Amino acid sequence: MSKQIIPGTAPGEQSPFDSIRRTRVDGAEFWSARDLMPILEYPRWQEFIPAIDRAKAAAAAQGHDVATLFRVNPEKSGGRPRENYELARFACYLVAMNGDPRKDAVAKAQAYFAIQTRIAETSVPMPAIPQSYVAALRAAADEAERAEVAERQVAELTPKAAYVDGFVTDADLLSFRTVASTLDIGETQLRDLLIENNWIYKETATRWSESKQCKETVNRYSEYAHKKPYFRRIEEHKAPRFAGEVMHTLKITPPGASAIARNLPRWSRGPE
Repeated sequence: MSKQIIPGTAPGEQSPFDSIRRTRVDGAEFWSARDLMPILEYPRWQEFIPAIDRAKAAAAAQGHDVATLFRVNPEKSGGRPRENYELARFACYLVAMNGDPRKDAVAKAQAYFAIQTRIAETSVPMPAIPQSYVAALRAAADEAERAEVAERQVAELTPKAAYVDGFVTDADLLSFRTVASTLDIGETQLRDLLIENNWIYKETATRWSESKQCKETVNRYSEYAHKKPYFRRIEEHKAPRFAGEVMHTLKITPPGASAIARNLPRWSRGPE
């Protein structure tokens, strides 16, 4: 299957997510979980269900009506009903946010459903989704007004800290290098932007290096309290202590990666 999930610029080209969208008699749109599964590169239902369960838990934690977002709709297969869901657009977004971040299709699904959810909920005209995941998010924030609207939706579109602590596993976390590469910027530039915009801060200490037989400078990055849902500290108890404290490596959560992508165009423009 092609990795090109976000449509290109060819006239008439359609996103696979649009192609599997269904409409009820009352005009409400939905996506079949069974149809969504192969597009997100999950070969078996048993592997896809954990992402759905985490998405349902995230929706409940945010106070949403889970039964409405994830409508149970068994379908027949070989004469026997099999489990399936009719997913609302926001439910698809949550499923993508709780999918395997190593799958390219999952990251692109996050872009598609995040943008489409904002279009529906804000009624602000948005440009057509361009070729790449990064370009889509940048195009969505081209104008200051649209960026402000998107920021007002963060509270609704981003799971709260309780969800991150309870449902994001270590396997879901992303390194700064991975996120920077996805956004087509340097890792150092990404860290500098996050520091400049008060998302993270850097501490510096020195320690003796046996291999180099001299003192070396060591940096440790940490998140500010108000950005806790976007980052996770991974403690390294076997590493030398940092200024008397346990050393840790800072990782980025999937909601954090999505929030960084939303804000990058505005940060890149600098003060207006």
